[in-house]
Amino acid sequence: MKRVQYLVMLCLVLVSQAGLMSQSAWAKLTHVSINQRLSDLGQRPTLRVNIVAQSVNLDKVQFIVEQRSGSERLMVKPMNTYMLLLSGVEDVRDSEAELVVKEYQVNNWQEVKRMPLFDAGMRSASADKRVKAAKSNESVKAIAKASRIADARQPMAALGTVDAGDRVQPGCLLDYAPPQTLWRLGSAYAKQWELSTYGAMLAIFEANPRAFNGGKINGLRADVTLKCPSAALKQKYLSAEAARVTFEALSAE
Repeated sequence: MKRVQYLVMLCLVLVSQAGLMSQSAWAKLTHVSINQRLSDLGQRPTLRVNIVAQSVNLDKVQFIVEQRSGSERLMVKPMNTYMLLLSGVEDVRDSEAELVVKEYQVNNWQEVKRMPLFDAGMRSASADKRVKAAKSNESVKAIAKASRIADARQPMAALGTVDAGDRVQPGCLLDYAPPQTLWRLGSAYAKQWELSTYGAMLAIFEANPRAFNGGKINGLRADVTLKCPSAALKQKYLSAEAARVTFEALSAE
């Protein structure tokens, strides 16, 4: 019986020592900070870091650069007991990139610290550039939109005009049942009038200018009665392509 108790106690001691040995294999970081950044935005990351650990085991520590495009684990080269040289191969193009420090603890990698890779001044300057680029992009889009509208107005002019008094068919009303959209209404009459859906919508729009909020073709009101466009007005929109371009130009305004 005593022999069994002795063996049990011996096993407990061995397990305890194994646990201590396992713990001593950890790096046990107590301090880590960026000493000097040796690369700039747009370059491969190279930097020195200060490190203090109870027992230095670099196999138990990871240094990772995280940016919008992804992450990269850095290579580590000891310079002395308290300083490491970190380097990578992927250019850092994100001013908000961070250096993430992980330590292997209890069979798992644990994040122990996260630090901005660049100072506040560089991050602010980069943010300003992004804002300016966004504004420039918006300006380009606005110019392109204006150009498209101007181009679209050329076929509109070629459609000709119909006098106000000749735009409606006397005594004729459309079968309009809100919340029916202009598109559905135009589709319903297009075949009957031998027009495209775009042509039918434009004919309805021009025949009933007061039936649209703000005179916008997308603003068909629900509290109106719609008059039938005249034959002259329907003739104006016989060209399906010209009608499509005209409708898109009016919708963009």
